[in-house]
This record gives sequence, structure tokens and C-alpha cells, in this order.
Amino acid sequence: MSSVFRKENCIVVRGDLYDFHRLLSQIHQAIEGAEYKDIVLDMEECTSAFPGPMLSLCAQVLAYRKAGIDFTLKAPRTMKLFNLFKNANWNYLLDPKNFEKSQFRGHSRIPATQYQTPSEQNEAVNKIVNVILGAIPDMQRKDFAAFEWAINEITDNVLVHSESSIGGLVQVSTFKRNSKQVQFVVADAGMGVPKSLRLGRPELTSDTDALDQAIREGVTRDTKVGQGNGLFGSYQICSLCEGHFRIDAGNAKLVFNNKKGLSISNERIPYGGTMVEATIDFTQQGLLEKALNFKGNEHTPVDFVEVEYEKNDDGSIHFIVEQEAQSFGSRVSGKPVRTKLSNLEKMISGSQIVVDLKNIPIMSSSFADEAFGKLFMQTGALAFMSKFRFINVMPTVQQLIDKAIAQRMAVGVVD
Repeated sequence: MSSVFRKENCIVVRGDLYDFHRLLSQIHQAIEGAEYKDIVLDMEECTSAFPGPMLSLCAQVLAYRKAGIDFTLKAPRTMKLFNLFKNANWNYLLDPKNFEKSQFRGHSRIPATQYQTPSEQNEAVNKIVNVILGAIPDMQRKDFAAFEWAINEITDNVLVHSESSIGGLVQVSTFKRNSKQVQFVVADAGMGVPKSLRLGRPELTSDTDALDQAIREGVTRDTKVGQGNGLFGSYQICSLCEGHFRIDAGNAKLVFNNKKGLSISNERIPYGGTMVEATIDFTQQGLLEKALNFKGNEHTPVDFVEVEYEKNDDGSIHFIVEQEAQSFGSRVSGKPVRTKLSNLEKMISGSQIVVDLKNIPIMSSSFADEAFGKLFMQTGALAFMSKFRFINVMPTVQQLIDKAIAQRMAVGVVD
């Protein structure tokens, strides 16, 4: 059960937060109808919340705050949900006076991040793809490039088309139940996809027709501004990998999932902006060739791996461990290092990876085992010695790595 209602300037959310349209409608009525200048969001009895609805809420609150409306958040009482609000940065975005910015530095997700300029967008995307490179095992390079292309396109659309006063918000999550799935959400408080498309295509009189056209190849309000392939390509990626795709904008909602297929419906309560939610499943390999095919031609974008790692004249890959790990004391921090090295080894065939351990005087045995002992077993002895070269290793650290490899060889398995 869930309910959203208003008591004067207080908007109360109880139960599961699914219908963010209702919540935004209550906020709109309090501000535009009752002319309140200070709004209380009472979410103490909220029992669950998800990135799509929450980023939509945060985007609208940011826009209202910029227009002079004050917001106070009563955060969820349950500790689990409170921690989610805190770590996902929702608390801070909704009420920066009473909550601090998220300091969460996990290995498999990125908190809600605001960007307002191309440089901030580029920084956010690079941070996201870098985390995902160390979070999803056994990724093909073209699939990784497809994910990077999609999130780049969708976040860029906000700056190019939306005219959002607060820029955009982006958040990325992975799933414990499926280690091969990644979800990203992008939300803004701009004009919305239907209104944007009608600037160049006035014949699109309904918002549902506009969303239907938005996921078609080459549809854009102005080809001088963009090619119109961002939503099309992202939708293709999600549909081909049997993932999930959703757009909320204006009075329309577009949803694709593997069970029900594609549906576009009219929303009685409009959303003043655009929210795109995409879930990509990397279990099925080869997304790029199938999805990013425009006008009959395969599109191969420049990716993070090429820009960040493939830049040495001798063709080697320089992997600086102190820049890749947040600490060196646990298995949790060692796992993304191993995953990233394993992915890079598969993605960049023929290149030697130079693992630079400079400025690391000590690491735990568990980190050494998780990062390098298991990597040795995954790769195999001959391949490990030929594909990885360690430099700037202090004697104590070398002993720990050698011991981890020796113990793994004795056990003979990677758990």
C-alpha cells in the first residue's frame, strides 16, 4: 500500500513510492495553487523508493529551489531506507541545508550526480564507466562501449535539448541478484521530449506520438543540433539485451520490458521534464553491432578504454593501482581491481598491461589474494606472466602477492 497526500504545506509519502506523478502533483498544488513558499517533504513512513522516481523528484525540487521555494525533508525512519537516501545523495539534493552530500564510494554504483556543463557531464560519465569497468565481469569491449555511448548520449541530450535550469541528474546502479545488469537513470526539469520535438515537428500534437517518434532512428527537432539517435540507440540496446527502458515526459510514458514488450500510455498528471531509465543486461554479448547501426552502418564510438588506457607509444597499458583502488586493506576493495584488469586483458588483446604499484608500501593479504591471486588463477600461469608486468613493487608487497599466488596454486580454485 502507498499513499501521497497534502496537509497544507506538508506533502506526506507513506508506503512504497512508485507514482512520482502524484507526488509532484501535490507539490505543484501546494506551490502554484496554495502559494506556499516553503514545502515539507514528509517521507518518514516511506518504505521503499527507486532511482527513477527519486531522481525525477530531485530534479523538480532543484528547479523549484532555484525559483525561490524552500524545501525541508523528513527522511525515512527505517535505517535501511535512510541509508539508501543518504548514500544515493537523495537526502542532500532534496534538503542541502540539513543533509550533507553523499560520501559514498562504492565499487558498483554511482550516487545521484548533478551536472550543468559539458565538462561536468564528461566528468560524470567517465566516473560512471570507470566504476562499471571494475564492477561487471567478463565484458566484451564493444558491449562496454555501447553502454558508454548510451549514457553519454542520454546525459548530453539534457544539455543540448532540454533547456533545464538545473542541468541534469544521473545515477547508476548494479544489482545483487544479477551481476551482469546495470541500470542508469537520467532526469531533468526542462521542457520535456514532446515539447522539444514539436519545436521542429509541430505535427506531433500528442505527447504519446512524440515519445513514439523519439525512439525512432534519426528523429530530432533539428539535425543541425543532433542526429536523433541517442534515444533510438539506447532503446535498441535495452530491447536487444532483454533489458528495461522507460521514458517519462510531459503527459506520456513509454515503457519496454522483456515480458510485455513496448507500451506507450497517456499520463493524466504531466511530468515537467524528462526521465530516462535504462537497464542493460551484459549476459548476452554483442550489443554494439546490433544496436548501434545507423542508416545501415555500424557505429563504433571512441571509448573510455581507448582514451584512458591506450595511450602509450609502445602499445602497453599503464595501470596505476593507487588510482584504481580506494584502499588496499580488504577483499571488497581488491575485487574491482581484479575485475578491471581481467576486462582490460580481454578487451585489449596483444598489449601488455603494466601494473604499477608505486606509492603502495603495504596491502592486506586479502587484498593481494582478491586482486592478484585470483587474477593469476583466472588467467593461467603462462598468460599471467606474459600479459602482466609489475613495476615499482616494494619488497613487502611483492612477498604478499607471491604468497597469495602460491596459496591459490596450492588450492587450485577461484571461489
